[in-house]
Amino acid sequence: MRKLSIAALTAIAALTLAGVALAANVYTVDGSTKPGGKGTKSKPVPIQLKFDFQVESDDPAVRGTPIEQYAIGSEGLVTFPEVFPTCSFSQANRDGSISPACRKAKVGTGLVQNVVGPAADPTVKIFCNLKLGLYNLSGVGRNGGMAIRLDGDPKEPPLQNPNDKTINCPTPIHGAIRAKFVLTKIGGLPADDLRFTVPSELLHPSGLDTTVRNTVSKILKRTATKRIRGKSRKVGFYSKVGCKGGKRLIQATFIDEQGDTFKATKNKKC
Repeated sequence: MRKLSIAALTAIAALTLAGVALAANVYTVDGSTKPGGKGTKSKPVPIQLKFDFQVESDDPAVRGTPIEQYAIGSEGLVTFPEVFPTCSFSQANRDGSISPACRKAKVGTGLVQNVVGPAADPTVKIFCNLKLGLYNLSGVGRNGGMAIRLDGDPKEPPLQNPNDKTINCPTPIHGAIRAKFVLTKIGGLPADDLRFTVPSELLHPSGLDTTVRNTVSKILKRTATKRIRGKSRKVGFYSKVGCKGGKRLIQATFIDEQGDTFKATKNKKC
């Protein structure tokens, strides 16, 4: 048999790969705050915060690849968890239903829409919608954090429409993810990044791959009093302390299981 040269093999490989579409994730982020205004470090503005992000494949025929780590924050938005009720992670992570001790610690709600399937076949799409609850968490360090509580059970019929927002998941899921706030800068201004890692039992339930394709959340406007620069100020769980110009930069960072980092940003009205 005639041997092919290295150059010929390289050419054949290039032609072969040219006919293969390699799918990649597409990331988007959005959000809003209410009321309007910029706020300052000395006089924060308590707010309601809405935030959402999407992870989709650029090929609609396949699932997006799983994301293991997240960081979510916005220019000039900081948190004051120390002046609000808390509960422990074990109370928030209780199997079946969350502990009644966490009721006063609840700071937000939302919906998480997942797509699940075997790693060997990314064209399989099993939809899993989970109820999202956010709880002010104790014992997570200097800057505080939240328990990201997820709940869902199987219902008939299974979800078929990707736009269906019914809470319905083929596998019962009742548990929480531990998240922490990390003070950083976004757009040159102070910001509290919410950072967390998805545990393997949620990322790969029953050996399957899970992609969080859409998350919508709302942090409630709750207020408390805190001493800031010698004066008593009203603060929210999330508060505005600044904004450059008329737009506020929202930023989400995604890290996959290979350690590759991706970012999505959007500018929204202050």
